[in-house]
Amino acid sequence: MELFQIDLEDHVVPTFKSTKVHSADSPLTIRVLSLNVWGIPVSPYVIERAAAIGRMLEAKSDEFDIVTLQEVWHRREKNIILKAATRAGFGYAHYFHPAVGFPLPIGYDSFGTGLLVLSKYRLSCAMYHPFLLTGRPYALHEADFVANKGVGLLRVHDPNGKEIADLYVTHLLANYNHLGKPGPGDTYLPHRASQSYELACFISETTRNELVLVCGDFNSPSDCLVLDIVRELVLMRDAFHENDPENEGLTFGTEDNKFSHGDHPMRMDYILFRTDEGSAWQVQDSSVFKGFFTTSTGEHVPISDHFGVQATFVLDPSRPAPSPFSTLSDPRKCLRDVQDTLLLGRQEIIDLRIVHLKRAGIAFFVFAAAVFINLVGGADNLTSVWSRIGWYLGLTACLIYALFEYVVAFFVLTLEVSCFTELFNQARLHAHNLED
Repeated sequence: MELFQIDLEDHVVPTFKSTKVHSADSPLTIRVLSLNVWGIPVSPYVIERAAAIGRMLEAKSDEFDIVTLQEVWHRREKNIILKAATRAGFGYAHYFHPAVGFPLPIGYDSFGTGLLVLSKYRLSCAMYHPFLLTGRPYALHEADFVANKGVGLLRVHDPNGKEIADLYVTHLLANYNHLGKPGPGDTYLPHRASQSYELACFISETTRNELVLVCGDFNSPSDCLVLDIVRELVLMRDAFHENDPENEGLTFGTEDNKFSHGDHPMRMDYILFRTDEGSAWQVQDSSVFKGFFTTSTGEHVPISDHFGVQATFVLDPSRPAPSPFSTLSDPRKCLRDVQDTLLLGRQEIIDLRIVHLKRAGIAFFVFAAAVFINLVGGADNLTSVWSRIGWYLGLTACLIYALFEYVVAFFVLTLEVSCFTELFNQARLHAHNLED
C-alpha cells in the first residue's frame, strides 16, 4: 500500500510517429538540445519549471529535433514535459527507468534514472548500461546511487527510415566538493573517471553509424581527465568548442542563474560528437541555451540550475569535409592516467573500509561489554523503569550501529573496492593491447 499515490496510472505514451520532414533539395539536419532540468521533487518551483520547459518546447518546436534531458527524476515532472513534447511534435520519446529512486512509498515507477530523450526522428534499439560505480547507497542525500547512473543508447533514423546516428545520453556522478570546485577535496573524481572510462568502452563496442552523439551532464570541466577519456579513447569532439573555441561556455554557477550562482562556475554540460573519416556530417553551430520564465509570484527565474547546450549537425556532401581530428595526447598516456586515478580511488575506499571496520569493532565491543554487565547483574542497580528502558534502548542502538558499520564495510565498500579493481584490470588490458 503506497502512502502517497501520485499519478500511479498516468502513463504518457508517445505517438511513435516521426514528424521530421526532409526536402530532397536541402541537407539533412539534426538540431540537438541537452539540458539538466534539476527535477529534484523538493527543488524550488519544480512543477512550475517543468511546465515552463514544456512551454519552451512548444514555443521553440522549430528549433530542435532531439532533446536530451537529465534529472527528470519523478513521474509528475516527466508527464508534464512529455505531454507538452507530444503537442510540440516530438513523436518519439524514451525514458530510461531502471533505478530505485528516493526511498519513499509514493508509487512504483515513480522514479527513474532521470534520463529522458525526445525526438522528431524515429528512435530504435533502446539500451541502458549502468555504471559499476554509482555512489554509495547509504548517502541518500547525494541521490546518485538511487539514480543508478549509467548511459542510455538509442539509434536515430532519417525520415526515410534509414539509421543515421547513434545517440548516447548520460549523467555522471556529482561533485560534492565545497561549491563544486574541481581539484582537491573532490572525492568522487575517481568514480567519474571510471564512469567516463565505462562510457568510452560502451561507445566503442556499440557504435555502428557515421554520426555518434553523446549528450549529458558530466559534472566536470572540459580540461580534465573525465573529458580527456572520451576524447582520447573514442575520439569524441566537443561541439561547442568546435564552434566557439574562445568562449568558456559556462552552463553552471553563472551570475545570471540565481539557482546555482555562488557555486564554482563551470561548463559541465556537453554535446560530444564523432563522425567517420570522410563523412559528410559536420557540426554547423553550437551555443549555450538559456531559458527563463516568470513564476506565479512574478519572479523571473531560470528553468533550471543549469543552462543547456545546443548544437546543429548537417549532412551535406556539397560542403568541404572537415579536417581530421587529432587527439591531444597518446591514448596510452590517457590509459595510464586512468589506471593511476582508479588506483587512487581504490586506496581511498580501502582506507575508508578500515575506518568503518574499526567503528563496527568498537560498537560490537561496547555492546558485548554491556551485555556482560547486564548478565552479571549490573543492570539491577537501575531501579527506575525509565532507567531500564534507557539501558535497553542504548543496547539496541549500539547493536544497530555496529551492524550498520559492518554492512557498510563488508558489503558496500568491499563491492566498491572490487569494482575499482575490475575497472583497473580492464584499463590495464586495454593499454596492453594498444602497445601491441
